[in-house]
Amino acid sequence: MFADKMKELFKFQNIESWSFLTSSLDTLGDSHFAIVSFLNNNIENGKKFNKGERYLRLYGVLSSVYIHFRAISTLSGLVKTKTSKLEQEFKSLDISFLRNAISAHPVNFELNGNKTNFTIARYSLNDSDTIDVIDQQNEFKTYDLHKSLNTYIEFSERKLENVIQKMIQNRFDSSALKREELMNKFEKIKGR
Repeated sequence: MFADKMKELFKFQNIESWSFLTSSLDTLGDSHFAIVSFLNNNIENGKKFNKGERYLRLYGVLSSVYIHFRAISTLSGLVKTKTSKLEQEFKSLDISFLRNAISAHPVNFELNGNKTNFTIARYSLNDSDTIDVIDQQNEFKTYDLHKSLNTYIEFSERKLENVIQKMIQNRFDSSALKREELMNKFEKIKGR
């Protein structure tokens, strides 16, 4: 009965939506914590980790970004703010490229209809904020990992703002006064 009531109150498409909402919110919190922790501590965290630990930390933050985005995508779908551009916008970010090229698909990356491969220059796995990625033609490209993560956070915040606004609209569609009150509070939280 609870799920039925939530479906009605938030204008969800089905009763399972509440479960997806809560799971997505938990996932957002956990993965955001991982991303922020990485930003605060870098790859080595001032310690002399072995290469394996450095790879784990890098792969971990790249996976956290992907998991974080999937939760945002799910939330956007639940409240009907998801557009066809959402996935493309994410794919256009450097952090998405890094996740795919060096963490998810380093030996079978799909680029312009062709399979290619990438590797990380091992010397760049340190606390310098940049990593060098080498393509199959042995060409190097440097990425600012912190800047890429911060750009993603800004992107994700904009998408979550859309979700929150739509949730308020859906929940309080028949109460303009309450909807306006919550929107004003939301704007203050955002600091704008």
